Amino acid sequence: MFKRNYRKNIGLMAGVEFFAFLGITSFWILFLSQNGMSLWQIGLLESIFHATSVICEIPSGMLADRYSYKTNLYLSRIAGIASSILMLAGQGNFWIYALAMVVSALSYNFDSGTSAAMVYDSAVEAGLKERYLSISSFMSGVAEGTRSLGTVLAGFFVHGQLHLTYYIMIVTSIIVLFLTWMLKEPSVKAQKSERLTMKKIIWTVKEELRRNPSLFSWMILSQIIGTLMCMFYFYYQNQLPDLEGWQISMVMLMGSVLNIWAVYLASKIGKKYSALKLFPILVLLTGGTYLLSYFGTPLIYILVYWVSNALYALFQPIFDNDLQKRLPSEVRATMLSVYSMMFSLSMIIIFPLTGWLIDYLGFVVAFLYLGLILVLASFLLFFILKEMAGALKLKEEVIYK
Repeated sequence: MFKRNYRKNIGLMAGVEFFAFLGITSFWILFLSQNGMSLWQIGLLESIFHATSVICEIPSGMLADRYSYKTNLYLSRIAGIASSILMLAGQGNFWIYALAMVVSALSYNFDSGTSAAMVYDSAVEAGLKERYLSISSFMSGVAEGTRSLGTVLAGFFVHGQLHLTYYIMIVTSIIVLFLTWMLKEPSVKAQKSERLTMKKIIWTVKEELRRNPSLFSWMILSQIIGTLMCMFYFYYQNQLPDLEGWQISMVMLMGSVLNIWAVYLASKIGKKYSALKLFPILVLLTGGTYLLSYFGTPLIYILVYWVSNALYALFQPIFDNDLQKRLPSEVRATMLSVYSMMFSLSMIIIFPLTGWLIDYLGFVVAFLYLGLILVLASFLLFFILKEMAGALKLKEEVIYK
């Protein structure tokens, strides 16, 4: 008979991450295009997704802090199943797709912050707090691997069979519901949930942001710049139809290998250097990689896709480890939801703006501009984050005295 414990939670959460976010539906832009949606309609649907995410991100995190992590994980997968059904039912209807995007955003919101909080609190309960960076890197490796594996598989469905990927997603979501049932809710969460009210959560988050404004600024800055670092990943999808199905799968497979290697490096590098020190360097390298778009060849595009994606994958677990250490347990999921909401706000502005640049300036020129912006931003970040690091260190010294 299966006995729940906190060490098993980590393995189960890896399974949840694997099946919940299998990248089998990664080519949703192509799917919508093949079903009659124009580029501006696709951009509008993406905005609907992120607008919903902005509205619901913090309330969903508050639900996790008020009730249980498992409840949010259940709701996430139920919404994921509903979204897949709506995408299949759309048949070229913009408004059905819009509803699917709303429900998909809810699925994302319910999981966002909750999974990371569940893993962190489970590690603490299991006496593995000091190993959290390694655990976080492992989870990031699973996330990168599963997204890339799904994308590799989806590459074989690109030419007219992408609807099958949503059937696969429904099946994997059902598996996640079972894995979630097997999890053990952290006792620290269970002890506090009875007396923690929504009002108290809001007050605690507000007090945390007031007490530590430098942390809040760091969260905002990392998401805005991080969003720019992701743009090639999203818009390179429009170049994929020029490749054969097997070529697409090979590109994604190699990308997966590089990303997994990147998160492995993160577990080593993050022990020696903080995210504040590494971020300007990674931004500079990403900007320089974007500038290679100048050559405009398919091989160069693939190289830019691989390197920029790997650099972002390297940063995420290191930042997550640094952030988790600074968050109070009783509002951990809510604060992580605040962080995720910042990404959605950035996407609402940057995603359509990048699309507009590509439409009017062309793919190459648009990413030359973005590359220059990132290179210039990296030099500013060296000075800004140096001061921010000092402020955060001073704040920690005051807290622990």
